[in-house]
Amino acid sequence: MKILIVLIRFAGGLGRSNIEIKRRLTKRGHLVDILSREDDLKIYNFVPSIFPLRKKIKQLMKKNNYDIIYTQDYSTNLPLLLPFPLFWKKHFSCFCGTKTWGIHKLVQYIVGMIMNKKLVVVCNELKKRFPKSTLIHRGINFKEFRKLGKKREFLGWADRDLEDISREDLQKISKSSNLKISVAKGIPSNKMNEFYNKCKVFVSLPYRGGYNNVWAEAMAAGVPIVIGNKKGPGNIFPFNKVLDSENKIEKIIKIIKKPKRINYRKWLIKKGFSWENKAKELINFFEKRYQK
Repeated sequence: MKILIVLIRFAGGLGRSNIEIKRRLTKRGHLVDILSREDDLKIYNFVPSIFPLRKKIKQLMKKNNYDIIYTQDYSTNLPLLLPFPLFWKKHFSCFCGTKTWGIHKLVQYIVGMIMNKKLVVVCNELKKRFPKSTLIHRGINFKEFRKLGKKREFLGWADRDLEDISREDLQKISKSSNLKISVAKGIPSNKMNEFYNKCKVFVSLPYRGGYNNVWAEAMAAGVPIVIGNKKGPGNIFPFNKVLDSENKIEKIIKIIKKPKRINYRKWLIKKGFSWENKAKELINFFEKRYQK
């Protein structure tokens, strides 16, 4: 198959995930190109991007005649729907995060209903919202994220806008648990495995659903105690969980003192979370839904 992936930007988890997918699909003999709205077209807002992105996709289709156009998020999907559907039979989409408020929530819902069975979602939360979609979780690079045999002495946290826990909360937890805080902010992606390998505990409590790659990365890197919640894939991941109704600080301190012990890495491998398996699932989805 010849596949064009359209996304907002290469930076962040979305970009890294699609680069991993491209690598695995290419190994399986497929031709995959990625078009980034921000990196390739230098357009950083949705509305001004609609017609330039639509035009660029038309140019690439004329040149390469892709079998599949795979748009990521509703903002790269809509240019192929407005003012009328373009390449409809070849167009599929993936939703990677749950929009929870205002116009974003409404537009995501409308686009998801239009795409219907042509939609892939990456977490259980989105599957519940779009029941006719196909759930394909993100994968993990087990060669990149692995144990390095380093001393683990930190309470790790990724400082992101979607976190429902603050530095002040972590300072209280740090003082009680006698663990120094290590914050993942501005760390290059190729250095993240070293960060996880210094963590005895890793905490991430997103307030909305998405795949939240950091959970799987910490699990694969062998962090002994991973603490999350039930957002995104949290329902199925076997780590220690903090419920919305619980006092976050008290619950995390309690978990650190008496955690649930499990070999997270072994669990991920057993459950098929390699990128090779996820690429296979995606191709099976395309082959099932694709109409020439």
